[in-house]
Amino acid sequence: MTKLATVLTRATRGLLVAGVLGVATLASQGAYAQQQTSAEFSEKYNAGVTAYKGHDVAKALAAAKEAHAVAKSSFEKTASLKLMLVVAGAAGKVQDQQEALEQLLTTEGVSAAEKVQFHKSLAPIYAATNHYDKAVTEMKSYLAAGAGSAADWETLAQLQYGAHDCKGALESIDKAAPAGKEASEGVLKLRYTCYTQDKDGAKAVATAEELLRRYPKKEWYQVVLADLLPKKPDELAMLGVLRFGYEHDFLADEGDYTHLADSALSEGTTAEAQHVLEKALAKKVIGAKSKDKAEALLKQAKDRAADDAKSLPQLDAESKAGKNGETDVKLGLRYFSMGQYDKAVEALTRGLSADHVAKVRRPDEANLVLGMSYTKLHKKAEADKAFAAAKADPRMAVAAKMWAGN
Repeated sequence: MTKLATVLTRATRGLLVAGVLGVATLASQGAYAQQQTSAEFSEKYNAGVTAYKGHDVAKALAAAKEAHAVAKSSFEKTASLKLMLVVAGAAGKVQDQQEALEQLLTTEGVSAAEKVQFHKSLAPIYAATNHYDKAVTEMKSYLAAGAGSAADWETLAQLQYGAHDCKGALESIDKAAPAGKEASEGVLKLRYTCYTQDKDGAKAVATAEELLRRYPKKEWYQVVLADLLPKKPDELAMLGVLRFGYEHDFLADEGDYTHLADSALSEGTTAEAQHVLEKALAKKVIGAKSKDKAEALLKQAKDRAADDAKSLPQLDAESKAGKNGETDVKLGLRYFSMGQYDKAVEALTRGLSADHVAKVRRPDEANLVLGMSYTKLHKKAEADKAFAAAKADPRMAVAAKMWAGN
């Protein structure tokens, strides 16, 4: 009998198994040195380690398998299997990783703690070969030991989804993100997918709204927009929602752009309508059949925007001279439309003041546009306050929540 003479260097003793989820590591030099091994095993094992250190993973894997073939003691079997696991990971040999892990789980002498980690390591290996049922079983075995983190429960949920078990996936998600704790983007996306598959529209949309709030992307905006349109929400609230989509480049087609432009013209923000249509034409989202109509609408917007610019000084003077909040708000909307956000804030704030606000037709809209203007000026605290005031009106809640991000 001989001692195992050559092992991995100190720098690589704690190397994580490449390509494997988990923390299975190679044993230290000291642990090997205390064990007696046969000369035949040592020769083949050491040849594998040397080849691995020399980056010849094919030779290293062959040597590890040869070492395992001649292994007699549980120590030799464990050592060779761990070497196989590391080398197979480096070589990207999923099948060999799987075989090494499966045998480690049944090899005498492997500690219970190590086996727990091997269950976790085996789960994604099975998933990589589309054996999701087995992957779920392994991940559950790992979690049964009580060491699972929120990320581990999320992993189980993903595997359960792969196994076509949305019910189980949603139960695991609840453990990954319990009530009162914000879920990760991955958890929310999985939740949305399962709710959609289960045809639970209300929960799917609520999840899409949370995704839009916390991880704003075009796909979630379009889900929320598609849910809103058939419900025919308040038109000014819908204008606020479309403005949010335009601001973040989330609008998808000509219908979104023309709806926004029409609403802006109706509300008197003519320069805004002009800019929206110009962008839609530049992005070529207007179809050939609609191009003439869009260009005619653009000419109308340009003409009205030019007239509004000429009358702006008079409207400004009337606003400052009187106490009609509606006049102030109309002025503020026009300044907002023209991109003069500091002047929009001044006019809207005046219109919402105690001695002006009584005549304001829709204070919720005034507050929403005030919040948008503050956002453009990078004044978040002031914007949040304005959005909160807009949200207090149920008609404007959906748009205000979208802009405020809550």
